[in-house]
Amino acid sequence: MKLTVLGLGLVSPAGASARDHVFFPRAGAPPPPPSPFIGPDGRRIDARYCPWIRPSQADAGRLLALARGAVAEALAALPGVDAAGIPRFVVTPAPRPGLPEGALSELARALGPAAQRFTGAAGAFAALARIAELLAGGAGGAALLVGVDSHAGVDALAERRRRPESPWLLAPPPPSEGAGALLVASAEQASRWGVAAVGEIVASRHAPGRATDEDDEPVDAAAMTALLRSLPAAAGPFQAVFGQGRAGALRCREWQFTTARCAERLSPSYFDRCLEAEIGELGAAAGVMGLACAFATLRHGAAPAEAGRSFVAWAISRDGTRGIALGAATRTGAGAGKAAAGAEGALPVMMPLSGPVVARRVEREAFVPPPVEAEEPGDEAWLEESAGEAGAGEAGAGEVGAAAAIAATSIAAANDVAPALPQLPRESAPAPLVRLDAGRVTEVTLAGFYASVVDHCAELVAALARDRVEGRRSWLPETEARMLRQIDAIVAAGPRALIEVAAFWERWMDDPWKSFAGAISLAAFAGDDALAAIHRAAHLLPQDVEDHAIAVAEALALVERPGLAGLARALSASAHPIARAAGVNLRSMRGELPIEGIGAALADEHDAVVRAGICGCERLPAAQRARFVERLRELCGAASPDVAWSAARVLVIGGEVDLVRDEALSARVGLRAAELFALAGEPGDWPRLEGLLGRHRPTRAALSAVARFGCSASAGWMIQRLDDEALADDAAEALRTLFGPVVEEARELEAGAWREAIAALRLDPRARYRGGRAFSIAGAVEECASGRLSRLAVEARVDELRARLRLPDAVDMSGFWVRAEANLVAFLKVARSRG
Repeated sequence: MKLTVLGLGLVSPAGASARDHVFFPRAGAPPPPPSPFIGPDGRRIDARYCPWIRPSQADAGRLLALARGAVAEALAALPGVDAAGIPRFVVTPAPRPGLPEGALSELARALGPAAQRFTGAAGAFAALARIAELLAGGAGGAALLVGVDSHAGVDALAERRRRPESPWLLAPPPPSEGAGALLVASAEQASRWGVAAVGEIVASRHAPGRATDEDDEPVDAAAMTALLRSLPAAAGPFQAVFGQGRAGALRCREWQFTTARCAERLSPSYFDRCLEAEIGELGAAAGVMGLACAFATLRHGAAPAEAGRSFVAWAISRDGTRGIALGAATRTGAGAGKAAAGAEGALPVMMPLSGPVVARRVEREAFVPPPVEAEEPGDEAWLEESAGEAGAGEAGAGEVGAAAAIAATSIAAANDVAPALPQLPRESAPAPLVRLDAGRVTEVTLAGFYASVVDHCAELVAALARDRVEGRRSWLPETEARMLRQIDAIVAAGPRALIEVAAFWERWMDDPWKSFAGAISLAAFAGDDALAAIHRAAHLLPQDVEDHAIAVAEALALVERPGLAGLARALSASAHPIARAAGVNLRSMRGELPIEGIGAALADEHDAVVRAGICGCERLPAAQRARFVERLRELCGAASPDVAWSAARVLVIGGEVDLVRDEALSARVGLRAAELFALAGEPGDWPRLEGLLGRHRPTRAALSAVARFGCSASAGWMIQRLDDEALADDAAEALRTLFGPVVEEARELEAGAWREAIAALRLDPRARYRGGRAFSIAGAVEECASGRLSRLAVEARVDELRARLRLPDAVDMSGFWVRAEANLVAFLKVARSRG
């Protein structure tokens, strides 16, 4: 047996294409719409449905709509070929309330006049065996296998509730719906059509089993064990399995027992994907959808590289029939940059990101900036005047209407004889097991569905971008992997995805993390219009949001794509100050900002651009940085506290520690001067720092700086902050930084507990401490390498080490974790050798 797979189709609440089913579940998108089905107790019944198909009954019409979507995608692999003559093999559920035998037969005929019908999830494997027989006998060269089922209907859910699962067994996934399609052909027919193969199916087996969904027979897995052992031997143990291993007690136990008996046929660490665990119970569609999902997952590179090409797919029908198949997918590459033409036409097969964000070519609409609507002067006054006239007219009419209403009411009161009420029923009608609440139905178009995916994933990109900076560094690998999965889902989200991302960014111009998400997501699309969308959004930002300039630059610094250098140059030459600051920052991060560009930025009239120039100056080698030292000293006297602080920080790290005690500078930069004491101050400077703190409202950053300053005399000031609800947790963290975990976690917000613990330490106020021990370079290095701190906290400690060890060269920690970790490790190695 050898069937060449040419086309795939998948439709379910997870998406309307096979590619959707690869990238959307990995990103946890989209969130399922609330179920509109209500039980007799008035509570929702958890059920999943395709929101672009209105839920009513899970009848033949709904199944036909699902199946036609999957069929259309599978047959798209044959452009220009008349597919009407390709025989159909349809897998449907067994007859049930709402789906009688006649309706199921009509469904099969609607998909193909001579379609052959099979029943249950394992019917897919029986159909594959039948197709192989026909093709081997010369009865045609291709066939289309379709599987469809739906529980998104009143009758289907009511029938399901009549047989509730045992509360002591593994609960099945929520009821769902879906359809899958596989276009298969003989190798000769595929060659004649000239279509690239998605993969091949080399074996398919099915057999009845003992335990079913309708009985309580013990699961012995004898049938599935025999089926797995009967599959042809591959080059080695199977590395990938697609089945129902997390879809209820029967299927879970069946596979567990089978793998225990056939351990030699499976790799101990095989890749396992259960589509039903991700999107809900698929019923009779599970077999075909599992096969299509296997080919799509491997083809798009969403399985580990060690999973190889071969896989096993299996399913169990409600009547206990077991089915299993052995297939091999055509792997199109191991990284995001690889591409292969296939069922998606001339476009490359989309692969998941695994490192720097690269631009992917997908079928989509071009981004066209919307026209700016000009407002005519005087419109507001005209509207107000018209509203006033209308209001006066309405008031006059209202008085007449009120008088008429009073007269009518008095007449009605005189004739107030209501008709007799209908007689109450003698018995209450039983509440239906399931009913559809039309008011809770979520109806969207398919385009609206994809827009919701973009919004959901872009929101998560923004949240994960914030976690990259403020969360523990030990979480970074998983955080960044999740962020890349969201970007993958955005790129895969339909033809209007880029347009929807641009609209998302424009809706959230007040949040720098949303700007990060918008910039990095737009950059993941190939095409000059994606860069144009970034350029346009950067110019729509308000002119006083410097944090957006930094966020956009950091986002684009994570991207490797053609045209980015040109975009950076265009932004740095912009008349818009925030766009200009973003361009200077980006060129500096990419090492493309010339010396002249830094000089121009330091002389700019806008503070955000000047600070971007200061950051660029810090990234220069020491010899080139020396050219700007005098300008940095001038900026320490700038009117802007932010600019003065940035310049002073670079100079202090470079060795000008006298700035720590510059009273005029401290007065100019305010509470941020506390950070200068942490960089290069000594315990004897505490009175000066204490005076500074007394003149300003305490902040989280000030608490961190005081803790790293390391003087035990600062304990009283930090303990007082425990009474501030907004700063209590930050104060406890600062106390732990300085004195160590000397107070148990349950009492760390109690001032008395800290006073007792600190008094017991008997610390010398003339020495610096960190974590309850005398400050040392080795201790600070260990703190940075621990992974417990956030990127912000590590960067502050790295600045401290640079200042105290005279290591002025910048340490870039803004990149992806692998690169940032390498930079940090290299710096800590040098710091350790100096300490």
